Amino acid sequence: MSGMPKRRHPLSTLSNTTRQALKRSATAMGKQKFLPKALRKQLNRLGQARRPSPPNNRRKKITPELQEYIKGLQNKETSKKIIRDFRELAHYAYVFDIEYYKSQLDAREAETLQNIGDVILHYCSSGSQEGIDPSNLFDTENYFSKYPDVKESGLNPMIHCFKFGMNEHRYSMDNIHFMRKMADIRRPEPNLLNSIKDDLKTKKIGVFLHIFYPELGETIAAYLKNIPCNIDIFISTKEDSVQALKNIFARVENADRVDVRHFSNIGRDVAPFIVGFKDQILNYDLILKLHSKKSPHSNALSGWFLHCLDNLIGSETITATNLKELQSQEIGIVYPIENYALSLGIKHDSCWGHEDGNYTKASPFLKRFNLDHIKRDSQFRFPTGTMFWCKPELLKPILDWNLSWNDFDEEGGQIDGTIAHSIERLIGLSTTEIFNQKLQTTYCGYALSKQHQTDKSIIEGKNKLKIQGFEKVIHFKPQQLDPDWSLKRNINPKSLHIHWVIPNFTPGLGGHMTIFRAIDYLERCGHQCTIWVHSELKGNDKPSRISSLHKRVIDQSFIPLQTDQVYMLGNNQDDLDLVSGDIVIATDRMSSYPVLGMKKFQKRFYFVQDYEPYFFARGSSSILTEHSYASKNNFSCICASPWLKQKMESFGNSAISFPLAVDHSVYQPNNDQKRNKHAIAFYVRRSTPRRLYELGLLALRALFDLGEHFEIITFGEKDLPDLGIPVKVRHAGILDADALANLYRQCAVGFVLSGTNYSLVPNEMMACGLPVVDIDAEHTRVSYQPNTAVLAEATPVGLASALSRLLNDASFREITARAGLAATEQLTWDGSNKVIETFIQASLPSAPSTPHPVQTTTPLVTVVIPVYNGGTMLKAVVESCLTQDLDQAFEVLLIDSASSDGCLEGLPEDERLRLHRIRKEDFGHGRTRNLGVELARGEYVAFITQDAIPANRMWLMNLIAPLQNDPRVAGVFGCHIAHTNHGQLTAHDLDQHFNRWIFRSHRQPIELNADRQTTNGVVSSHERFYSDNNSCLRKSAWETLPLPDVVYGEDQLWAREILRKGYKKAYASTAVVRHSHEYGFRETVLRANTEWHFYNRMLGERLPSSKQQVLQMVERSCNNDVQAQKLYPDISDQDLIRRRKLHFARACGYYLAGKGHGGIRP
Repeated sequence: MSGMPKRRHPLSTLSNTTRQALKRSATAMGKQKFLPKALRKQLNRLGQARRPSPPNNRRKKITPELQEYIKGLQNKETSKKIIRDFRELAHYAYVFDIEYYKSQLDAREAETLQNIGDVILHYCSSGSQEGIDPSNLFDTENYFSKYPDVKESGLNPMIHCFKFGMNEHRYSMDNIHFMRKMADIRRPEPNLLNSIKDDLKTKKIGVFLHIFYPELGETIAAYLKNIPCNIDIFISTKEDSVQALKNIFARVENADRVDVRHFSNIGRDVAPFIVGFKDQILNYDLILKLHSKKSPHSNALSGWFLHCLDNLIGSETITATNLKELQSQEIGIVYPIENYALSLGIKHDSCWGHEDGNYTKASPFLKRFNLDHIKRDSQFRFPTGTMFWCKPELLKPILDWNLSWNDFDEEGGQIDGTIAHSIERLIGLSTTEIFNQKLQTTYCGYALSKQHQTDKSIIEGKNKLKIQGFEKVIHFKPQQLDPDWSLKRNINPKSLHIHWVIPNFTPGLGGHMTIFRAIDYLERCGHQCTIWVHSELKGNDKPSRISSLHKRVIDQSFIPLQTDQVYMLGNNQDDLDLVSGDIVIATDRMSSYPVLGMKKFQKRFYFVQDYEPYFFARGSSSILTEHSYASKNNFSCICASPWLKQKMESFGNSAISFPLAVDHSVYQPNNDQKRNKHAIAFYVRRSTPRRLYELGLLALRALFDLGEHFEIITFGEKDLPDLGIPVKVRHAGILDADALANLYRQCAVGFVLSGTNYSLVPNEMMACGLPVVDIDAEHTRVSYQPNTAVLAEATPVGLASALSRLLNDASFREITARAGLAATEQLTWDGSNKVIETFIQASLPSAPSTPHPVQTTTPLVTVVIPVYNGGTMLKAVVESCLTQDLDQAFEVLLIDSASSDGCLEGLPEDERLRLHRIRKEDFGHGRTRNLGVELARGEYVAFITQDAIPANRMWLMNLIAPLQNDPRVAGVFGCHIAHTNHGQLTAHDLDQHFNRWIFRSHRQPIELNADRQTTNGVVSSHERFYSDNNSCLRKSAWETLPLPDVVYGEDQLWAREILRKGYKKAYASTAVVRHSHEYGFRETVLRANTEWHFYNRMLGERLPSSKQQVLQMVERSCNNDVQAQKLYPDISDQDLIRRRKLHFARACGYYLAGKGHGGIRP
């Protein structure tokens, strides 16, 4: 069993040379078949390599006191197992807390435990089996609960955890469990914010930052905006980082003062604070102490920097919650709770650390302030990592110690034992021992923590729930609609941006066909539709992305749609915040969850095609489904029958119904076609219980028992088994529309059962003159027009009787068929969808009476477009930019290089549009973009080209999101799709590049590991890929690293350098532009030649150049085209021939470059 003690290796006492020789001999002898099997096994074991010893999981030497205690146990003839367990736990005696342990026992039993030995013995003898915890660092019952194999083994749980469990990543508590349990401040209190804001109006707040890693400056600056009052900021840093940090923190809106000073790299973050800013600390009522933290030496401190920021100032509410504690006379410091590993380490090392130096260097301070009772092994609280909120007077004793720079150690990678580490402890002691105030730990920022969310997801993954798909969406949190969120109201009632959130689909699904028909009609009315397929991306690390696969299935298997905006929806709440438009429509129970989490819309609708609670037994799934219809969700419901309309209204929702219509070009009678008067068309979907397959089969068996002669033709499902009825049966399987219509015209009766809402099939049957039998129920009586379908008692006999009457009574069959024809004659999809469009228009909220005030503030983003003879497309680019949805101001800057084609005429008149002219000869890809950044007023600067059209109103919001979410991201690039007038092969190429290669390698922002963050650090091709046709950079990062002034490839070179500087680079998969080229032969040769020379000269990489290499490249490309043709049959053989010529042109460009011809061209 895992975790059992390992036996001592038989050869362990021999010398290494002897041991190796014996191992070789043992291995050889172990292969001899003449030896007994048991002996061969033993010899083979002797020949195996010695297993490495497990890590020492904070094991300490047994103290003399406990050594004597063990001798006493041996003299008392205590059982060997107890002594063995005691001896092992004696190494971890520091984990035991005597008073904590005794508090869990009754008073009489607790009195018998006089010392640490008694406590350990009690735990070994009975305490562990009774579920007693040694201290708050080990939870006995929880360990047994998490790992039942340990409980069954009879092993002592604490011994197992420390000796074996930790090596197997088994702990008694998860980190977030421990921190939640131990923290003093556990949750944010939103109701405190206003009162704290009022209180802070009379307070002076000083923020003291030590930023040794300037690339973390943006991160800290972003968090400081969460302090709900004006602040003064004091920053210590390196000399070469002063100006960059001044620029960054000058943009912190609540900063009254920013004082950046450079000091020598002495005394970690403590000396600059205590010595460098000694004259400032006592000038404030409250101070916040932070520093840019990286801890490569310790896994326990991994993520500590963001943990501190999240829990100290993660939001205004979190800040207010922490500051509320400091209003108390008893509280002096608030600092982030330590994680489990760090807390265990502190107990192991003592509060003074694992070296004596911390205590020794603090001794003069302890003596000066009469703190001689504080010993080397004393336990006390201190703000671990020196990041905290504090009342500054508590630091006065340390300031009065009058330390100078000379008292501190020069930085040399020390992790302990310096005066700076001593002061970290003395801050806590000054608070508790001198001022008699408490330190409080905070964990109220847990909800913001990515580490918390990751850990929580892993923990929940240990018991994965299956709730009919709800487990994929239940984590989405509902949001209040914010129809006025965008600074500019872009809504156009004649061209609404309508978003549909739908489940995944395969060919042949009628419900999806109804959705796609509605989309097709709305597009023909002038509306813009976007489709989001939910729950198809696996895992939480994949953001939303465009899906050519789903678009292809829609166009080829359902109905061709104008929209190419078909996406797979990501599984994070953040993905929902990046979706905006006018209307959003849920289409099933599961889609209602992400739709309710999308707040950037005017109105939410629910496209209801069935009453889904009936899909499940009464339980979690049915109740959750009913909840999706709740009136508090404020859905306007579009219902596929009058019965569904009644159901939705019963929940308190506004609703309309539209009839399921018929495509009369396909489904129509044919009087010349002779019907088989004995044939029954039986609709079968065993996977869909509401189609009542079993009841239908019993009815057909009952029909046979009535003595009828009939035939059965099944459809709707393939690979059906024998029906078990002694009549002629033909399984038609899944049919297309034309084949279905032909089947309906051949049969005498249509047998379609609906346990819930009726399907498309009955109306299509009736439109072909085929009478229909269904069950008699509330939903069918309301939905069918009277006397159009034969509604029978929902029993085998009742249904058999109805079928028998239609088979035998020709007059009744004819009357019923004519009634069905008449009822469906006027049912058209355009008519039904007109009902939907009218309802959407009528349900739109009216425009606000007071529009957003005109913004005169500095724009957040500047969109820079270099222009030279941009043609008519430039107007489309500019118009699309100006209609972007964004909650902050932005501007569009055109830099024109003396255009002569009139492209600047007729551009929109908009105060956000600026024009800057340069001479044609002054243009350069890097140079002109650098000029754009210089002229830009925005914090972020986006670049697109004059032929790159933002594909929707969400482009800019999605492009800047990675910069807003992670201040260490310096640059972002977005997705490209083909222009609508370009060929399918061009579109396929772009899809393969961006939605396969780039998406897979950029699920998270790219960051180089520390050893590659050097001048010549290795950067792979996918890591450096970047496209200035659709990108955005952080201006503060550009100030330290402008784009290179080169004629080609400035984007790739810049991306490489920002990664080497320690910044991150991100891909915005939903920031989509239409940008593609279909060059001729000559242009392809020239561009390929330039590409080869660029890679060779600027990147030091050699692309294919030999004749064999380039011809192989041509064949690979042509093979890829052939595979694309299999996916898209509309790609013709002529298209393949044209493409082969272009692949050859590219090969020529490479080949000539390899021979030294050509060069880098702009």
